[in-house]
Amino acid sequence: MNIKELAKKLNLSITTVSRGLHNHLDVSQKTKEKIRKYAKKYNYKPNPFASGLASRNPNNLGIVIPLYGLNYSPLNHTSFIQFLSGMKNAMDEENIQFSMLLVKSEKEEMDAYKKLIIELKVKNIIIRDLAIKDKRIPLLKKHNINFIAWGRTQNLKNYAWVDLDNHQSMKIILEHLIKKNHKEIAFININKKFNFAYQRMEAYFDFLKEKNQKINKNYYFEIERNDPEISRDVIIKLLKKQKKITALICCTEYIAAGAIKACSKMNIKIGKDLSIITYDSLIVSNLIHPELTSISHPNDDLGYNAVRILMDKKLNIKDKNYLAKAEIIDRGSVLNI
Repeated sequence: MNIKELAKKLNLSITTVSRGLHNHLDVSQKTKEKIRKYAKKYNYKPNPFASGLASRNPNNLGIVIPLYGLNYSPLNHTSFIQFLSGMKNAMDEENIQFSMLLVKSEKEEMDAYKKLIIELKVKNIIIRDLAIKDKRIPLLKKHNINFIAWGRTQNLKNYAWVDLDNHQSMKIILEHLIKKNHKEIAFININKKFNFAYQRMEAYFDFLKEKNQKINKNYYFEIERNDPEISRDVIIKLLKKQKKITALICCTEYIAAGAIKACSKMNIKIGKDLSIITYDSLIVSNLIHPELTSISHPNDDLGYNAVRILMDKKLNIKDKNYLAKAEIIDRGSVLNI
């Protein structure tokens, strides 16, 4: 059924039916409910592409997915699949036209945002993997784009965001380790140009200081690229040089994969000789026994709320922030010493 036939059955104009389906204020609630009831009865669903072209103010949403740098490997997209699942639930509720572009370099990435804005006329955009100072935000503001960030920069003013509570999650990790009597705790981080990595580093040192724990700067190391082979080599060197380390925190699942490789090469038994805890271990934790203890975030919830906040034009900027809390999943890779 098309909108013309639906309007005829309702004895309403096509404009009224369209505006009712899109929840415009000039259509009464009673009429909206009647329109939705008939739309469901006759299995009518608006064509987002057609309505977008007709209104020139489309109910559309765009996202650019980098396949380089931090995200060069498919394993690094497991959390995004969860995020996308949450987005899908919210988009179904709003009848949203969705555009996704894939890029393989920083230049391609910036060109893709311009394509979304200028060629595809996308008015609503989600950005991810924010840097401490992110140049995409000025670009989107320049073109008056309604956007939301999955993550935060150091400057939190005047933009919407959803994010993991990186300070809280690191606190949970360290409390868990300290409770099990660990004092020699190392942290292998990804490059802190990414704001989530910067926040985790900041929380690592701040919480150790707060708890009067030993701070050894040699126990902290950054990996330039999210690669398990690089992580393995770094961790082997670290464990050979710093023999007192009893626990290792891995900032990403890839670093955790490198830690497993390092332990295997050095005949170190995880959960006995060395305790390991990681972030969002969706795949790697299942590859060994004991499985890796990890900190988990509700990525699908972040995706749902990103779309909900982005498309709700009534929200004030102060209400356009959502911080997801973490929880720890104890799988036995952390020894009580």
